[in-house]
Amino acid sequence: MNDFPVDSAQDDATSLQWNTNISGFTTQAILGDPWNLLYASNQTSYFDTNLTTIPSTATAVLIDWHAFPNRLGQYLGNNAYPANPYKYSDEQLLAIADQHASAAVPIPAFQQIPTQLCPQATWNNDLHMYGPYGPRGWQDEYCEWSVVRDSQSDKITRIDMTCENPEYWNTLWMIDPQKVADVYSSTLSFGAPASAQIVVPVSDLYLLDPATKAAVIDPSTGRPAYNPLNKWNSGPVAVRGSSRNYGGAMHLTSTPNTLQTEMALAGGATIQRNCGNSVPQTLICCAQYGQAYRNSDPHIGQLVNQVVGGQATLGVPSRAALANPTGLYIQVPDLSGFTLPADPKLPAHACAQDCWQIVRGAAALTDPVTGMLFGATTASPQNGGNFVLHAVFQLPASWVAAGVSFTIGDITDDTGLPIQWGGQLIKKMSIGLWARPVPVSAVPASEACVLPPPTGVTPPASPVPPDYAQPLQLFHSAIWNASFNTMVSNPMNAPIPLVSNSTLIAPIVRLGQSNISMVLTCSAKLGPQGQLPVADFGPDVTVVVSHFNDNINYAVPGNSYPSQCASVNLQLSIGANAALGLRGLTLTNYGDPVQAAMPALLNIVPA
Repeated sequence: MNDFPVDSAQDDATSLQWNTNISGFTTQAILGDPWNLLYASNQTSYFDTNLTTIPSTATAVLIDWHAFPNRLGQYLGNNAYPANPYKYSDEQLLAIADQHASAAVPIPAFQQIPTQLCPQATWNNDLHMYGPYGPRGWQDEYCEWSVVRDSQSDKITRIDMTCENPEYWNTLWMIDPQKVADVYSSTLSFGAPASAQIVVPVSDLYLLDPATKAAVIDPSTGRPAYNPLNKWNSGPVAVRGSSRNYGGAMHLTSTPNTLQTEMALAGGATIQRNCGNSVPQTLICCAQYGQAYRNSDPHIGQLVNQVVGGQATLGVPSRAALANPTGLYIQVPDLSGFTLPADPKLPAHACAQDCWQIVRGAAALTDPVTGMLFGATTASPQNGGNFVLHAVFQLPASWVAAGVSFTIGDITDDTGLPIQWGGQLIKKMSIGLWARPVPVSAVPASEACVLPPPTGVTPPASPVPPDYAQPLQLFHSAIWNASFNTMVSNPMNAPIPLVSNSTLIAPIVRLGQSNISMVLTCSAKLGPQGQLPVADFGPDVTVVVSHFNDNINYAVPGNSYPSQCASVNLQLSIGANAALGLRGLTLTNYGDPVQAAMPALLNIVPA
């Protein structure tokens, strides 16, 4: 996706920053977690596509899954196994997914669900509130949507669907905030009638100080910081044609819906396990990547594991990575079962598929490795997959201009019911990623299940997992203070701060800068006399650690729920001759040996 003219200075800057991000995420995916887990690190069957020679025969493998959240049905719906006590109807699940009631179906409440998910969900142990939290947290299959309805009839007029990762939009913001506002405006107004067109002021996208309401300046750029949960990208409801327009779906916001998380999942899934890979629930409980009972994570993990093991590649074992362009993509749905109302103003051969329109991304891309369409083979050269980033479901502008009298809410789905909820369309859709296999001579040796095991599984007496300090995330202090102290409203009424919607893009510092105030979140502890952990970014970076706080609660990007961790304040000074680029961080508790650095936490650029 090029949001700037190709080869322009801004396009080059975006590509440079994006490649830096992907390089860092890849290194993190390969390392895994050597600090607190056993059998979950040195994931070398995942590879860096920029550093690996890929043969032209290495056809990318599409891994796709249903876009409607499976966990809604699993924990709240009928016919789930194990059964839940709530047994919401399909209509109730659609209402809760859209957060919209019909005359016959009120919005049901989110409920308490199991904390123990392995070997299967267990309802007779501890429960907690359904998550992920957030204004669209439950839309957790890497697809999120928002719905516009007519203010008089309450019928749907438009559905926006996105699978764009938040990392890209943060990157674009780093280069040009006004471009972000412009793309918001053009995307959310795409094909809409004049009364539903919007213009997004760039100031609507600013991160604000919760106390003063002033824009927070990001030291990485010297400009106002981005708020990913701004009024145009928050929740499943959008209002148009009024004096209080708001809402839309521009990029993913559910806390596990990040690209870095997806790459980490793929990295973890490359390790072959003693339990085998024939049962996705068994494998995800063993390997502890992702969230059980989603359509996405168990399936992605199983397929990546089978690519590496050779079961998905005709018996040829492989290393694997997400193919370039790295991302997740909406697959074009088959809406042949949807029916339009009769209308004399419709063009000949009009069908519901015409209402599904690609706004961002592409129906197909040529694979630079094979020279054919992604997903195609020499036997089926046109059998490719899709690279759609944002789509809308609305009447084509030409139909409206011709005087067609109905709207989206009058179209019937393949069960004959009018489209009352966006989820009826989402149920027809899939999301996909492309795994790139590179053949190897032998399947890597299998490893035991990750230790410590998940909740409810009895750990073995030995070996004992490590317990070292673990860096989690690094922030400029101004960004941390504003986002940690901004609470996010959500239908679960569960406390969660805006910092849970941050990313692992490395904050930027410059050669020669001194006394840079930063905050590191971490798993760490004080020494017996209150000694602070030691932080080290390598040569020519001086670090002073202070203010340990072990009462931090937020969802580290990629996690489905907030959890407890610690933070320390860091004051950094960068030498004038420091090496440029990404830096990892070692964090060492008092008296412990130094462990592996968390890669790509800091980015040093020229002054």
